[in-house]
Amino acid sequence: MNFDPYLQGSYANYTIVRASSDVDIVVQLTDMYYADVSSLSSDERDRWRRTSGDPDYSWQEFRTDVVDVLESRFGSAAVDPVGKAIEVDTSNFNADVLVCANHRDYYHYPNGYHSGIAFFDLSNTKIVNYPKQHIDKGSTKQSNTNNRFKETVRIFKRARNYLVDHNQLDKENVPSYFIENLLYNVPDGRYTYDKQDRVLKILRYLDDTNYSDWSCQNGITGMFGSGPAEWNTRYADRYVDAMVNLWDNW
Repeated sequence: MNFDPYLQGSYANYTIVRASSDVDIVVQLTDMYYADVSSLSSDERDRWRRTSGDPDYSWQEFRTDVVDVLESRFGSAAVDPVGKAIEVDTSNFNADVLVCANHRDYYHYPNGYHSGIAFFDLSNTKIVNYPKQHIDKGSTKQSNTNNRFKETVRIFKRARNYLVDHNQLDKENVPSYFIENLLYNVPDGRYTYDKQDRVLKILRYLDDTNYSDWSCQNGITGMFGSGPAEWNTRYADRYVDAMVNLWDNW
């Protein structure tokens, strides 16, 4: 089978902080794809159904094979396959291995679509994401802010960790991914040279702005909602409030 392995997350985006240790690795099956055709016209959906067929090799089979390979290499005791990602824990490193397949989000058939990844959680719900677009747009934001964007993400993630350590936030409710998405939407002009001035300008902007309709860094999906790959606005509000309080009362 043909597949594409690559990094995602904090290591790939250069936003890693010391408290984070897991390496996020994507193993993407490229011999088949899942599709969202809900945005197509009825005629286009009919054309898609006539030309598409069931794959000979599924994502479920591919994931089973990846687990077998990891267990043969590192031992079954080091591999936990239960969860969205396969956890690999060795004496040298910890890694989360996300097994996925190609995904096409069609807006016009046959060649109009966003390329992403798809995988399934324990309830067999399909989760779609766009990690390569996330990385590319983060690099553009880094350039547009005179190389200050990723440094700022690290500052805000360290502050999140401080708040978690002092029982003011639950880390599960404030994932690093969404902190990065939140800061991506802040205007480039707020990323000033002086770090203290920069953090203050960004916090005041977040505190004064309605961000409920913001998009993710990938430029395709929305940040907030009830879907499995979306954030709850209540958790974002709590994070911003806690950050403002931390700044004002340090």
